[in-house]
Amino acid sequence: MKRVLAALILVVVACSPDDGDATSTTSTSSTIPTTTSTSEATTTTTAPTTTTSTSTSTTSTTLATTTTTTGVEGDWADEPLITTDFGALGWWDGASWIDAQIAGALPVVGGEDYQVSWRSSTSATTAGAQTIVCEPLNLLGVDLANPDLLGEFPGPYGVAISAPWELTPHLSEELEDDGTYAAFASAFLATRGLAVPSPVIKQLLRVDLEGDGVNEVIYVAEELSGGFMLSVGDYSVALMRKVVDGEVQTAVLGDTVVLDESDAFDGVYSIGTVADLSGDGKMEVVTNAAFFEGFGVSVWEYVNDDLGPVEVLQVGCGS
Repeated sequence: MKRVLAALILVVVACSPDDGDATSTTSTSSTIPTTTSTSEATTTTTAPTTTTSTSTSTTSTTLATTTTTTGVEGDWADEPLITTDFGALGWWDGASWIDAQIAGALPVVGGEDYQVSWRSSTSATTAGAQTIVCEPLNLLGVDLANPDLLGEFPGPYGVAISAPWELTPHLSEELEDDGTYAAFASAFLATRGLAVPSPVIKQLLRVDLEGDGVNEVIYVAEELSGGFMLSVGDYSVALMRKVVDGEVQTAVLGDTVVLDESDAFDGVYSIGTVADLSGDGKMEVVTNAAFFEGFGVSVWEYVNDDLGPVEVLQVGCGS
């Protein structure tokens, strides 16, 4: 099993403070509009290639964010466990993130309720007591009563958490790209040595992770020649854009660019969900990485504007 590894890279590109971007749209409530139009004149420079985007209107789909009510009734774990059906990730103990596979015991006895967060929806299920899953790796986990709620391989794939709070307290909506983020992805791929004039945008989400009225945009650009045996020219990158002090920062949540055959077994990425997994009112990003013989789920916390998103929990299953 190949463990998911995603290194954080912040690429800062020039952006005039007077310019607008979908990433800097102010939102004062969690009401989701059906159509949004913004404008930006952003230049992304990577030697020796310069890519300029001047068109930035983005139209959202009709998919709305589904949220639960704060204080949902149920039988919840005292320390809400975050899990998939092939292994538990961990939990927030009020001071730090606890890795379930390192802890050696899960904070559940069985019979607890779980909220399942997948893409822009929330559903409910229950789970049993601690058990061993994902043989032969023998990971700690629980058996969810309805694991299909999490999604399907190769993703997007969500997480379940035994917590009563509202998982999506802030803006989270799926969008359709009008070419703007394809241009951004093209500039990023050029920095990785791959020239793609019009990358395929597989996912595009606009979110307000911190509830501060400053939106982030998370997107996945991906094009595969077929299956999980990748070929030269294939790519799958998960990126997050955020305007910080008038500058656009691009954080890398997953990065596969196949330049030669040695990259043929790298992962392909998707965004499983965006949800508040610690109960602090701020949302984390859940990413997926699918491999030829494995699959992984990671939780990213946006720590601050200096560090950006940091991978805090991860679990993977494969041979």
